[in-house]
Amino acid sequence: FVSETFKFARTMMRWIVVFQVLCYCCWLVCGTLDPRVLNSLTEMIDEMNDIDYGNPQLRKVYDYVIVGAGPAGCVLANRLSEDPSVSVLILELGRGERPAFAEPPMLGPMLMGSDYSFGYETERQKYGCLGLTDRKCSWTHGRGVGGSSIINNIIYTRGNRRDFDNWARAGMEGWSWKDVLPYYKKIEHANVKDFDENGAHGKSGRVSVEDCPFRSEVAKAFVASAAQSGYPYLDYNAGDILGVSFLQAHSKKGHRVTAGTAYLKDVRHRPNLHISTRSWATQILFNEDTKETTGVRFTKNKRYHTVRARREVILSAGAFETPKLLMNSGIGPAAHLQQHGIRVLQDLPVGRRVYEHGGAFGPIFTMRNGSPAEQNLLSLEQVLTLDEYLRFRNGTGPATSNSIESLLYVKSPFASDPDPDLPDVEVMQACGSMSFDSSFALRTAYRLPEALIRDYYGPLVGVRNFMFLPMLMKTHTVGRVELKSRNPFHHPVFHYQYFEDERDVEALVYSIREVLRIAEAEPLQRLGIELYNRPLPGCEEFEFNSDDYWRCHVRRQTATFQHQVSTCSMGPVGDPDAVVDPRLRVRGIGRLRVADVSIIPEPPSAHTCAMSYLIGEKAADMIKEDNQ
Repeated sequence: FVSETFKFARTMMRWIVVFQVLCYCCWLVCGTLDPRVLNSLTEMIDEMNDIDYGNPQLRKVYDYVIVGAGPAGCVLANRLSEDPSVSVLILELGRGERPAFAEPPMLGPMLMGSDYSFGYETERQKYGCLGLTDRKCSWTHGRGVGGSSIINNIIYTRGNRRDFDNWARAGMEGWSWKDVLPYYKKIEHANVKDFDENGAHGKSGRVSVEDCPFRSEVAKAFVASAAQSGYPYLDYNAGDILGVSFLQAHSKKGHRVTAGTAYLKDVRHRPNLHISTRSWATQILFNEDTKETTGVRFTKNKRYHTVRARREVILSAGAFETPKLLMNSGIGPAAHLQQHGIRVLQDLPVGRRVYEHGGAFGPIFTMRNGSPAEQNLLSLEQVLTLDEYLRFRNGTGPATSNSIESLLYVKSPFASDPDPDLPDVEVMQACGSMSFDSSFALRTAYRLPEALIRDYYGPLVGVRNFMFLPMLMKTHTVGRVELKSRNPFHHPVFHYQYFEDERDVEALVYSIREVLRIAEAEPLQRLGIELYNRPLPGCEEFEFNSDDYWRCHVRRQTATFQHQVSTCSMGPVGDPDAVVDPRLRVRGIGRLRVADVSIIPEPPSAHTCAMSYLIGEKAADMIKEDNQ
């Protein structure tokens, strides 16, 4: 009787969720979506997901305690619990799995202002983000089982082989391209039509990587135009990236694939694996005499708990929460910790460096020609019809796209590395612009002022248009992350100024010039494209389409891509900037590792989700080897 009652209750909860999703879609179409509405809708979903993850009766001691259920943390929880004699606990401060209505990749930005994301923002900017609300950029980070894979743009890029080979040459043994490629193949269940047989992709991994099912005529014309303009058509996930190609995404038949669905969903009932959501780690515990980690203190259900680790504590909380937890626990720059009254256990350069991939929204083009279906790609509301929903369920249609359709890699004259095959800018081609989505959620996610939407993007409403987003990969600008206070619930403080180094702006302007050159090629011209020539508010004083105009555009329409790295940088023995060694062990501290994107030692030639999976898989093997 109890079992049947429980099943009936869960069925009713699911129908309530369906009803709420329908209400949500109605609000979206009416243009009144507010992140607070989204938060209330996800409360019921979260309760259901807590049941799905078992809401375990926590033990006092585990072999491994993992902090953070982002991509690396989910991989570690799966791989370490493969041994039934080993007990694993993963602590996640966020909710359970994503809501069902986030499966369409195009709706990802709507979660950036919800409880599935930290509400981080930069300090007030001097050189970038000048046209955004309060002159700040958004630094959203996902939270929940799956981490940022819940809310990101599902772009799957591994990086340039030269990045990894440079790490190995610098003394980071085991991180060359030859070393990491088997892990990348292990991760993937690839369905990449043009490159399936090149030997670079895996077929039996847990993460579905595929060509986006939907490709607009713009995407096809841009790739053809770039090829005619001298950029080779290539598989940028095979090691060499200087060229152009269609997007490879971590999705399955157009449905978002998160780290939680890929690595935890089918193993969550293992008796030796406990997944504890809404669990906020506040302090790492140590034996101060031996400098060995003993466990973690955390809060759950408004109570403090302590859990011990027999073997190791592994921090996978991300580029911000991992350094914050280390510093709050006494591991970090001594002077900074003492400033906040924190007893110093180990003086290390935690948070002393942070890199980010800055970029810009634009340039924008309008299009006169194209098929009737292409000309109807005018607004998000057209993608939320019943017909389009049914197409999405079958793995077709524009809802399967995150709007980014192809990638171009450019080598600018302002790159710090002279290697001609190591590009420093990635240009993303989107099938629409900000006029495509008029929701409040999108404006909130990217801090776009209402006046900007009205005056600059407003004239494009009802006009078929698309844009490019140049992203600087090899930034010269570097910042730092510090504690706001010793309160573990306070957000960290970010000291980072976009485009503090003028070369970053010049590299982006160069890439915009390359896009304008490619736009003159016949395949794009056949679509009747024209550069949108309405001056950006704040840049009217400059001659339109001059280099000074585009410099102004970049500084005012700054785009952030949430790829912050290096706050707990990896390095060889003797590297004064390193927090962890090449086996990801925290220097000077026993039984403590960091396994997330904070260990990446320099700005990567990639979006960070694929690298996070890589770090998780490689860390799992190293941990098993070291604990045999």
